[in-house]
Amino acid sequence: MASVMLPLFNPDLPCLGAILGGLPIGKKIIIQGTLTSNRFNINLQLGPEVAPRDDTALHLSVRPNERTIVLNSYVGQCWQDEERSSFCPIAIGQPFTIDIRVEESCFVIVINDETFATFQHRQPNDMVNYIHLGEGATIDAVVESF
Repeated sequence: MASVMLPLFNPDLPCLGAILGGLPIGKKIIIQGTLTSNRFNINLQLGPEVAPRDDTALHLSVRPNERTIVLNSYVGQCWQDEERSSFCPIAIGQPFTIDIRVEESCFVIVINDETFATFQHRQPNDMVNYIHLGEGATIDAVVESF
C-alpha cells in the first residue's frame, strides 16, 4: 500500500499516511470523519507494512455494536494486552473528531472534545511514522499539529 504525507483530505479507505518527524511529545493527530460501519480502526505504526503489520504503538478500534473502543499495541507480530472502554461515544452515521495527543508517558485520546482515555506508551512514540486507517468510516481530514 502506497503512503501519502499528512495532511490527508477525503482519502479512500483503507489508507496509509506518512507522519513526517514521527510523534514527539506535544504533537497531536486529529482525525475527522463519520462512522459508516460497526468497526473502524486507526493504527499508529512504526513502519508502513500492513500485511503483515509493522509494530504498532497504538491500535484504536471503534466498535459501537459492542459498545466499546479497544486500545492495544502490536509488537513482533503479536497483539499485546488490550484495554476496553465501558462505552463507545461514536455512533454509526454520526460525525466524530478523534484527537490523539502525545504526552510523556501516554497517548491521550480525546473524542468529540471530551477526554476519553489514556494509553501508556508501549513502543517509542518518537519512532511512530505512519498512520493506517481501516475501512468503516468516511474521513474528511487527518491533520497533525503541536
